Amino acid sequence: MTHRYKVASILREDVEVFSLSEGDFAFAEIAPMLGNNCFSFSLREPVLETVEFPEFAKRPTSYGIPLLFPFPNRIRDGRFSFQGETFTVDPPRHGFVRDKPWVVVGNGASDEDGAWLTSSFDAAFYPEQILRQFPFPFKLEVTYRLRDGRLEMETTVRNAGDREMPVGFGIHPYFRKPNKGFVHVPANGRWELSDSLPTGKILPVEGGYDLHHGQSLYDLNLDDIFTLIESDRNGIARCVLEDQDHATETVVEFPTKQFPHVVVYTPPAPRQAICIEPNSCPTDAFNLQQRGVNSNLIVLAAGGEVRFNLSIYTRPSVIVSPATETN
Repeated sequence: MTHRYKVASILREDVEVFSLSEGDFAFAEIAPMLGNNCFSFSLREPVLETVEFPEFAKRPTSYGIPLLFPFPNRIRDGRFSFQGETFTVDPPRHGFVRDKPWVVVGNGASDEDGAWLTSSFDAAFYPEQILRQFPFPFKLEVTYRLRDGRLEMETTVRNAGDREMPVGFGIHPYFRKPNKGFVHVPANGRWELSDSLPTGKILPVEGGYDLHHGQSLYDLNLDDIFTLIESDRNGIARCVLEDQDHATETVVEFPTKQFPHVVVYTPPAPRQAICIEPNSCPTDAFNLQQRGVNSNLIVLAAGGEVRFNLSIYTRPSVIVSPATETN
């Protein structure tokens, strides 16, 4: 029995919510029934944009960390072709799993494993809503793990059908936007967009799109897909949200082999959020690949599996950025 880590479940607005805690400084809340969304995460200070639970329950796809599968972002006109067949999907953005109930598989807490919760999603339970329009049976399993001040996410995707399946995965975290700070993304390229959809051309990052050394959050307006992400010798990339008021940095850490693209999105006021979204493929990846544009689309064999891992944590500021303008 551990005293450092704890897992508990309570009912909030008739919704079962699981909390993961580490001592008195790290805390996460997950609602498996609402898209398996981790809607609250704090490391002494809130890491995610704060939201009252009734508001989150009304719009669970707009807060926390929505899970995007089997495609992140938009599919052009809601149509794509794969292996000679054409499919129409609705909704045409962010996939099918972010607003549906997940099933809790297990949870626990120990000094070795931290506090964790594993939930699963089986498309077979949605023959009309999913399989009628996307006839590729799949199973997902996501483990949230709070350990050593990190929120880790371990995702397994399994093709449960008897044919190959197109796959894209991403997360859409709504981070708390600091009053003063910078966003840093080690990207060397960005997808050229037309009507928010990639044209197929990758541009060098220049001016306000160059996030290597950070862009001020003051008056920042982005909804862009970055790529050619730099990583360390172990293939790990780190995107950083710098909070100058608290002298801390929120770090999103992931293997670039699994997530070669990052969307940076600044929701309009009055939202106090900024989204840093690791994605396995860009917007409209299914159609890009069909056009002969390499979009990192995963084609998963029948019975095959693919895994994704990432973590989110904070640390004292190690990046020195100039002062941020404020109103």
